[in-house]
Amino acid sequence: MDGIYIPIIGVLSIAAMFVTFSILNSRNQTEVQRTLRTALEQGTPLTAEMVAQMNTNRSSHRIDLRRGIIIISIGIAAAAAGLITGAMTEFVTVAVFPIFMGLGFLLVWKLDQGERNV
Repeated sequence: MDGIYIPIIGVLSIAAMFVTFSILNSRNQTEVQRTLRTALEQGTPLTAEMVAQMNTNRSSHRIDLRRGIIIISIGIAAAAAGLITGAMTEFVTVAVFPIFMGLGFLLVWKLDQGERNV
Protein backbone atom coordinates (compact mmCIF):
# COMPACT_ATOMS: atom_id res chain seq x y z
CA MET A 1 0.00 0.00 0.00
CA ASP A 2 2.85 2.41 0.77
CA GLY A 3 4.37 1.94 -2.69
CA ILE A 4 1.32 3.47 -4.38
CA TYR A 5 1.94 6.85 -2.76
CA ILE A 6 5.26 7.37 -4.54
CA PRO A 7 3.85 7.63 -8.09
CA ILE A 8 0.84 9.61 -6.90
CA ILE A 9 3.07 12.17 -5.18
CA GLY A 10 5.33 12.30 -8.24
CA VAL A 11 2.47 13.00 -10.63
CA LEU A 12 0.94 15.56 -8.26
CA SER A 13 4.33 17.29 -7.92
CA ILE A 14 4.68 17.58 -11.70
CA ALA A 15 1.12 18.87 -11.99
CA ALA A 16 1.76 21.41 -9.22
CA MET A 17 4.86 22.60 -11.06
CA PHE A 18 2.88 23.26 -14.24
CA VAL A 19 0.01 24.94 -12.40
CA THR A 20 2.48 27.19 -10.57
CA PHE A 21 4.20 28.10 -13.83
CA SER A 22 0.86 28.93 -15.44
CA ILE A 23 -0.24 31.11 -12.53
CA LEU A 24 3.05 33.02 -12.43
CA ASN A 25 3.01 33.54 -16.20
CA SER A 26 -0.58 34.78 -16.04
CA ARG A 27 0.27 37.25 -13.27
CA ASN A 28 3.22 38.54 -15.26
CA GLN A 29 1.09 39.10 -18.35
CA THR A 30 -1.60 40.83 -16.26
CA GLU A 31 0.98 43.17 -14.75
CA VAL A 32 2.35 44.06 -18.18
CA GLN A 33 -1.14 44.84 -19.43
CA ARG A 34 -1.90 46.92 -16.33
CA THR A 35 1.31 48.92 -16.78
CA LEU A 36 0.58 49.51 -20.45
CA ARG A 37 -2.99 50.59 -19.70
CA THR A 38 -1.80 53.03 -17.01
CA ALA A 39 0.78 54.53 -19.36
CA LEU A 40 -1.83 55.05 -22.07
CA GLU A 41 -4.29 56.61 -19.60
CA GLN A 42 -1.61 59.10 -18.55
CA GLY A 43 -1.17 60.13 -22.18
CA THR A 44 2.14 58.46 -22.86
CA PRO A 45 2.42 57.85 -26.61
CA LEU A 46 2.56 54.23 -27.69
CA THR A 47 5.85 53.81 -29.50
CA ALA A 48 7.44 50.75 -31.07
CA GLU A 49 10.26 50.88 -28.51
CA MET A 50 7.79 50.90 -25.63
CA VAL A 51 5.91 47.92 -27.05
CA ALA A 52 9.20 46.06 -27.57
CA GLN A 53 10.18 46.69 -23.94
CA MET A 54 6.79 45.57 -22.69
CA ASN A 55 6.79 42.41 -24.75
CA THR A 56 7.38 39.54 -22.35
CA ASN A 57 6.70 36.83 -24.91
CA ARG A 58 10.15 35.54 -25.61
CA SER A 59 10.92 33.50 -28.67
CA SER A 60 8.91 30.32 -28.31
CA HIS A 61 11.60 28.62 -30.37
CA ARG A 62 14.17 28.75 -27.57
CA ILE A 63 11.60 28.29 -24.83
CA ASP A 64 10.41 25.01 -26.37
CA LEU A 65 13.98 23.72 -26.46
CA ARG A 66 14.62 24.71 -22.85
CA ARG A 67 11.34 23.27 -21.59
CA GLY A 68 11.92 20.05 -23.49
CA ILE A 69 15.37 19.53 -22.03
CA ILE A 70 14.29 20.42 -18.49
CA ILE A 71 11.20 18.21 -18.55
CA ILE A 72 13.11 15.26 -19.98
CA SER A 73 15.70 15.79 -17.23
CA ILE A 74 12.94 15.56 -14.63
CA GLY A 75 11.82 12.26 -16.13
CA ILE A 76 15.35 10.88 -16.20
CA ALA A 77 15.82 11.98 -12.58
CA ALA A 78 12.67 10.10 -11.61
CA ALA A 79 13.92 6.97 -13.38
CA ALA A 80 17.31 7.32 -11.65
CA ALA A 81 15.55 7.67 -8.30
CA GLY A 82 13.77 4.40 -9.03
CA LEU A 83 17.07 2.73 -9.80
CA ILE A 84 18.59 4.03 -6.57
CA THR A 85 15.66 3.12 -4.33
CA GLY A 86 14.92 -0.22 -5.96
CA ALA A 87 11.35 0.80 -6.85
CA MET A 88 12.08 0.96 -10.57
CA THR A 89 8.55 0.09 -11.74
CA GLU A 90 6.86 2.86 -9.76
CA PHE A 91 9.38 5.53 -10.64
CA VAL A 92 9.55 4.64 -14.34
CA THR A 93 5.77 4.82 -14.42
CA VAL A 94 6.06 8.40 -13.18
CA ALA A 95 9.07 9.16 -15.40
CA VAL A 96 7.34 8.23 -18.65
CA PHE A 97 4.98 11.21 -18.50
CA PRO A 98 7.61 13.99 -18.32
CA ILE A 99 9.89 12.22 -20.79
CA PHE A 100 7.19 12.08 -23.44
CA MET A 101 6.08 15.61 -22.64
CA GLY A 102 9.66 16.83 -23.05
CA LEU A 103 9.94 14.93 -26.34
CA GLY A 104 6.80 16.74 -27.47
CA PHE A 105 8.42 20.10 -26.73
CA LEU A 106 11.55 19.03 -28.62
CA LEU A 107 9.37 17.96 -31.56
CA VAL A 108 7.67 21.37 -31.59
CA TRP A 109 11.10 23.02 -31.41
CA LYS A 110 12.36 20.94 -34.34
CA LEU A 111 9.24 21.59 -36.44
CA ASP A 112 9.49 25.32 -35.69
CA GLN A 113 13.13 25.24 -36.71
CA GLY A 114 12.12 23.79 -40.08
CA GLU A 115 9.55 26.58 -40.59
CA ARG A 116 12.14 29.26 -39.85
CA ASN A 117 14.43 27.93 -42.57
CA VAL A 118 11.70 28.05 -45.22
